[in-house]
Amino acid sequence: MSLVTAPPPSAPATAPTAQIAVLRGLLARLRRQTRGWIWVESLAWAAVTAALFFWASLAIDWAIEPPRLVRGLAVAAAVAGLTLFLVRALVGRLGRALSDASLAVVVERSHPGFRDSLSTAIELAGRPADEVNPALLERAAAEAAAHLADVRPERIFRRRRLSLLAFVAVVAVASIAAVVAARPAVAALWARRLVGLADDPWPRRVRLVIDGFPGGVRKVARGSDVEVTVHAQSDDRIPDLVDLRWRVAGGAGGHPASASRSGWKTERMGGRGAATETGQAFGHVLKGVAEDLDLEIRGGDARARGLRLEVLDPPAVAELVITATVPDYLGGGRRTVPPARVVQIPRGAAVEIACTSTKPLTAATIAAAGPGRSAAAQEGDEDVLGTLPAAAERTVVGRLAALDGDRTITIRLTDTDGLVNREPVTFTLAALPDEPPQVAMRMRGISTAVTPRGRLPLVGTISDDHGLAGAAVHLVPAGGAETTLPLARVRAGETNVELPAEAAEIVPLEPLGLAVGGTLQVAVAATDTCTLAGGPNRGTSDTWSLAVVPPEALVAMLEAREIVLRRRYESCVADLTQARDGLAAASGEEDGIDSRSRIGEAAARAAGETGEIAEAFRGIHLEFDNNQLLTPELESRLIEQIAAPLGRLAAQEIPGLAAAARSRSQPAELLRQADLVLARMRAVLDKMMELESFNEVVEALRGMIRTQEQLRTETLDQQKRRAREALERP
Repeated sequence: MSLVTAPPPSAPATAPTAQIAVLRGLLARLRRQTRGWIWVESLAWAAVTAALFFWASLAIDWAIEPPRLVRGLAVAAAVAGLTLFLVRALVGRLGRALSDASLAVVVERSHPGFRDSLSTAIELAGRPADEVNPALLERAAAEAAAHLADVRPERIFRRRRLSLLAFVAVVAVASIAAVVAARPAVAALWARRLVGLADDPWPRRVRLVIDGFPGGVRKVARGSDVEVTVHAQSDDRIPDLVDLRWRVAGGAGGHPASASRSGWKTERMGGRGAATETGQAFGHVLKGVAEDLDLEIRGGDARARGLRLEVLDPPAVAELVITATVPDYLGGGRRTVPPARVVQIPRGAAVEIACTSTKPLTAATIAAAGPGRSAAAQEGDEDVLGTLPAAAERTVVGRLAALDGDRTITIRLTDTDGLVNREPVTFTLAALPDEPPQVAMRMRGISTAVTPRGRLPLVGTISDDHGLAGAAVHLVPAGGAETTLPLARVRAGETNVELPAEAAEIVPLEPLGLAVGGTLQVAVAATDTCTLAGGPNRGTSDTWSLAVVPPEALVAMLEAREIVLRRRYESCVADLTQARDGLAAASGEEDGIDSRSRIGEAAARAAGETGEIAEAFRGIHLEFDNNQLLTPELESRLIEQIAAPLGRLAAQEIPGLAAAARSRSQPAELLRQADLVLARMRAVLDKMMELESFNEVVEALRGMIRTQEQLRTETLDQQKRRAREALERP
């Protein structure tokens, strides 16, 4: 087939032949059939797609119940996709022109017998007459007309595929209609949730009841452990497993305490107790919740969504003021005590505790436990000292009338969000007792015995933590009444009184009329100014028991003590003499070093012993003086001839010898100094020996006096016996 090229036509070709008309009629019918096929195919695909979206959205929405935003986006995407499909597949295709030439090509592709005659005839018939060879047109038209009977539409439109698609579309639409007819509630709920974007839940076989989430929100304290508890209920079968899912509010997920922020986290909830008729309880503890969490619980076919843990700071103590009103005898008045774990407050004080919270409160209590609870409080209970006077206030005040013992104070706060302080504020009010006076007294210059005319010098200290009321010495003779003598040096209100040795409190014994042979109990007692229950506190010194002896017995006792001291002193002299002789006998340098060391050690020991012996002789002197037995001669012997020289030896000369031994002085010089010290020590020892000889003479005189007294007593007894016998004779 050849085409004749010519200048642009100025007029259409001559009227088509009968064959051309028949051919155009065929193509017109084909055009109408094509548009119908487009309508059926496009609407069928749209129906199938809509049905698929219906069923998919129904299944997904029932399974996971996505939030409103997700549902809205899904519906919007479906509507947009369906609209785009109809615009392209239906409107776009229907709006596209279907020319006879295009249709002729389509027919020839499905019917090869035309051998391009149909498209040639249609193309030539549409050209101007001066460009077309009439013979060629007639021949092409005749050939195409000869094959019209062979045209089969099913070869062009694939009607079987279209019928199958239409059938599927009808079934899809019918399935939706069946759901609407059979389960109108399901269809209506789907429409409300997907079209109306309502939050109505789907009905489930399993029901989940969540504890502690009013309105889906639970407020918890920051950093606390939160237990989530759910009750699974079902009329059919209770699920064996319940899962808790959470994520940090705002989208990123993670464990409350330490987890990656990559999405939702899931934990298996553990059973709580056994299943009952009302269902099974499940629970899980979220550790250390520090930020807001979105929660979701799944069990069986049930889903609990929209749960939220809102983390807030719990109420805390912003200010704690403890005020104590002390008893009057301690000065009275209100005193502010700084808060601490243990708050020391004087016993008997009234206490006021004012606690201010960091947040407005709906409830608060200040309670006390421990000794001193009210009679109504049972064992383990607490006394409520104060409660919050009104809601939305920040300060709670508790009052304790009198602190009689240690009390443990507990403060509990509940804020307007229903949160309580994680750990109650706890501290102890320690009742600081009024201690009894401390009496540290002793008798100076008195040992174990006194004479009836003796005196008791009392020295030491008397103190009290708050103030003394007075002090007295208590004297109790054997078989006699107690005598109490106040100490003039102790004045009321003083907290510390010192009685030094130079200003001792002297207690005379002569007014007591003590009998020889008896005993005397002596003690010093002091009282304070306490006015609490139980009266003033009383402190007592040690009780001393003294034997009441005649003067000669006391003198004999003191003389025996002198003999013991002399023997101790003799031992010191002998020890130092032996060390001196060792130095004198040393032959070599090594022996000299050892001897010098021994003489230094002996001198050090002698200095200590001599000092103690000197003090002991001074004590004997005091005891003679306190019992009014001291004479000028006795004082001269004890002090000037013995105690004073011994004191000088112990303080100066013997330590000087020890220092010389340590300084490695020449042996000759050391021997000379040792001889000098020993000579002075022996001089004092001679005085002790003279005193002992004098005492022996005195003791002999005492023996003679006792013998005379005994003879005199026996003579008187014999005279009385003879007189009675003479009177009794007839």
